Amino acid sequence: MNHVASLLVATMSTSIDASLNQSLALLSPTLAMTWVTPVAGAILGASVLAPLIALWFLKLRRKRRVVSSTLLWSRSLADLRANAPFQRLRMSWLLLLQILAVCAIAFALAQPEAEGFGSSGGRHVILIDRSASMNAIEGDATTDASSDASTTSNATEDPTRSRLALAKVAAKARVDELLGGGWFSARASDVMVVTFGARAEIRAPFTDSVATLHSAIDAITPTDEATALAEALELSRAFTTNDRPDETATALREAPPTIELFSDGRLNDLDKLAMREGEDIVYHRVGSASRNLAVAAISAERPPDSQNQIQVFAAVVNPTMVPARATLHLAVDGTVRAMTPAPIEIPAGIELDGEFIAGRTQVVFRPIEQPNNASIEVAIIEDDALRVDDSAVVVVAPAKQLAVLHVGAGGFLVRTLLEGLPIARFASVTLGEYEALIESGTTNTWDVVVLDGVAPKALPSGRYFAIGVVPPIDGLTAFGNHSDVYPRLVRDEHPLFRQAGLDELFVSKSIAVQADRRFQTLADSAQGGLILTLDRSDLHLVLVAFDPLDSNWPFQRSFVNFFANAIDYLGRAGDAVTGRTLTPGDAIAARLPAGSRDGVLTLPDGATTSVTIAPDGSASWGPVLRAGLYRLGYLVAGRDARETLLIAVNITDPAESRIEPRAELDFGTSTVQGVDVAVSRRGALWPWVLALGLLLVLTEWWYYQRQIRLG
Repeated sequence: MNHVASLLVATMSTSIDASLNQSLALLSPTLAMTWVTPVAGAILGASVLAPLIALWFLKLRRKRRVVSSTLLWSRSLADLRANAPFQRLRMSWLLLLQILAVCAIAFALAQPEAEGFGSSGGRHVILIDRSASMNAIEGDATTDASSDASTTSNATEDPTRSRLALAKVAAKARVDELLGGGWFSARASDVMVVTFGARAEIRAPFTDSVATLHSAIDAITPTDEATALAEALELSRAFTTNDRPDETATALREAPPTIELFSDGRLNDLDKLAMREGEDIVYHRVGSASRNLAVAAISAERPPDSQNQIQVFAAVVNPTMVPARATLHLAVDGTVRAMTPAPIEIPAGIELDGEFIAGRTQVVFRPIEQPNNASIEVAIIEDDALRVDDSAVVVVAPAKQLAVLHVGAGGFLVRTLLEGLPIARFASVTLGEYEALIESGTTNTWDVVVLDGVAPKALPSGRYFAIGVVPPIDGLTAFGNHSDVYPRLVRDEHPLFRQAGLDELFVSKSIAVQADRRFQTLADSAQGGLILTLDRSDLHLVLVAFDPLDSNWPFQRSFVNFFANAIDYLGRAGDAVTGRTLTPGDAIAARLPAGSRDGVLTLPDGATTSVTIAPDGSASWGPVLRAGLYRLGYLVAGRDARETLLIAVNITDPAESRIEPRAELDFGTSTVQGVDVAVSRRGALWPWVLALGLLLVLTEWWYYQRQIRLG
């Protein structure tokens, strides 16, 4: 029993001692020292020290003289004994100072460098930020808000000066410090490399191979994604706790790994993060530039009265606390077509209730002729620290050529009016012929169907202009007629009433209709609605609840304008002028014609990659990592020429455009102070050692002169 108790006590004591020693080792600071030219220092020391000591053994050669007494020659006799070979070397301050001076000079010639106080070992996780803000270029020119564009162009075009490049250099140096060792340093056990933007990725699992870690860091490429740290932290924590399940007891005794974060601190999810108990985060702050403007939004539309033109709108943000000015240009398919006549003013950002709001200015360009599809770019001309957000791209569809089908028994007035409108294709059929088209499923070849006094038994999905008839639609009911009707309330702001007022309209007979809340009444009277609209995903309707011949409308200018507006409004209802814009981190998903093949995607930098197209025409690729214009080329079955689909990817998050590095990071109740990576942790010691050596030489010379004077 006593033996078992003794064994238990010994085991517990050993475990506690091991844990205590390991904790002390993790907490104790270390000074890692390396040598640049150790061989040169050793050669100098060996070649000078030995002759120096030998000289003190050499006996001085003096001429023999006969003297009457040696009483006054005691000091000469002492020198004689000291320089006699093979005698005991007596203590001499001169010899000691000379030896120390030679050692100091040899030590300085070896060029020692101290790597500062750092962690004494344990496991380390290196997190490297590769989001859009890490593409900011660092340099004197980019940090000066008053710098001219010509002085900053060289700085902004040098990718080796980007924050990501600086972070990679600093991370590799940190790996060398952790795994390189030194005379006074404790070597880290393992290091892992994780990179993150909108999502995290392990680049190197825990290893002690410096070459492997350097290769993993060198392979990190930039992205234009937003910054989110949560996934990287969770990935690091999960990997550190589950990678050695067979050593659970040992893992429980180990301190959590040290997380080394290389970033500018612009983390969008920082307010949602918190440090765990015992967790240590070292924030290596990267960069110092803050000057930046960004094109945060872009849109385009075709003016209703000129479908062959495009009008572009853009928003420019200023994520700094200083007002700024910028000149913008508009380019179509890479050719500049317009420019702001003078620099626009962008106000400074403000702090409101603890939240930063960037300054914002809206820019509207004059309409430009562009009937075909095209890519339209708005860009800031002046350079700043971050160029990737200085432009935005939008893809516009070609001006739509409408096909209109007239359905009616007679309808000479309406048919003649429609034939005179600028439409690509027009036809007129009877109600029976139209119902045959419905049965055959070919009504979708027409953009707008005009129901002139007649209506089919059921309406398929489509766009309808009903005149003097109530079509069969759920929620819409006809219950009689009204006479002598005047419009009382008209929504003049609606596109249907563009240059088409109803102030002088009189209707002798109208249809009494009752509509549910899904319908919108645009022209109302005391008796009921006169003009109604319905906009659903599958069905769009403009209803005129009276026959124009039962009114004075045909004699007014608004009659022709209203019909033209109605055809244009319905023909483009639900159609987007611009294509969907993606953000970095999204995936490209396209629906191509069935049977398409040979998909090739051209990236913004000109590189190409193949894209698999399914038999039904669906194609996907991603995620996209860089902003810009992507071109998806493909072959359609039965055609020889390649088709091209344009896809725009823009940075739209103003928070990512705010590039001023954070001085510290607040993880819940814990604050981590940033350490600038530009300040090297390694310091040269040899100048100080050389100065000490020279000081010893001066001291030795002074002491020698003093001995002579006291002589």
